[in-house]
Amino acid sequence: MEDINQKIYIVGHTKPDLDAIASAVGYQAYKEGIGDLRYKAIRCDRVNSQTEWIFKKYKTELPPYIPNISGMNIVLVDHTFPENRAKGWENANIIEVIDHHDVKLQDIIPQKITIRPCGSTSTLVSEKIFKSNVYISKDTASILLSAILDDTLGLKSPTTVQIDIDMTKKLNEICNISDLWEYSKLLFKKKDIWNQLSPRDIIEEDMRNVEFNGNWVSISQVETMNNRELKKKEIIEELEKINITNPFNLRLVMLTDVLKNDCILLVVGNDIPLLERELNAKIVNNTVYLPNVVSRKKQILPILEKIYKGD
Repeated sequence: MEDINQKIYIVGHTKPDLDAIASAVGYQAYKEGIGDLRYKAIRCDRVNSQTEWIFKKYKTELPPYIPNISGMNIVLVDHTFPENRAKGWENANIIEVIDHHDVKLQDIIPQKITIRPCGSTSTLVSEKIFKSNVYISKDTASILLSAILDDTLGLKSPTTVQIDIDMTKKLNEICNISDLWEYSKLLFKKKDIWNQLSPRDIIEEDMRNVEFNGNWVSISQVETMNNRELKKKEIIEELEKINITNPFNLRLVMLTDVLKNDCILLVVGNDIPLLERELNAKIVNNTVYLPNVVSRKKQILPILEKIYKGD
């Protein structure tokens, strides 16, 4: 049984996006609202410029940086996959998981699990807050709302479901943002600093490594307001270098245009012919254009699962 005085730390994934940080902060606020003061939001990695801006805008301190969670009581938010967990997770007591992604929990048995397919973990945290009728500040509500809008591409991503729309509406009753799409575009702009980054940083900023029956794929997502402007040749060259050092079956970079609702997919790896067959499209110079594709989770991962199913 848990010690009622023992701290419990809420942590998102490595290379956290806004949702990973916001859902941790929101869950701490929820727990405090129901009178449980043991819970403390932390982060295990540096945050991106957008997250920094949001927390500054809403006068909220970022969660403290704790890179190694060994020996700690832990709630995982916005991830379950071992490769996305903080260092030391093998020696942590993982008591709860809250996530909206695919699940990989074979190696841990949390006491509580909240997994639902929706656009954002902040949606699930917001639902807990409103169901319990607890108080949250306007600043915390604004951070959660921003995370939902960011993760769902302004509620236009194919990952968006009714609960995302409902929670956005309820949060905005507190936040009073007059035009949510204009605000969403401002959020995208704060993240759209890709031309200031090196090709390696672009690839690694939001990279997810996934294993399918012994086949390894990395998928990086770049959300931009103009995917035509990015230096594709340099990114492909860097992808090739990474793949020589650490060979994967496929390495993908999604250059997602949040305004045009499309994707330029950059690809390296030996399994390009398999991907071409599944896409029913030719990959020329390691590049293929995918109209109406914006979601890694809902649109790219299922294609890869199909390729390696029972391989």
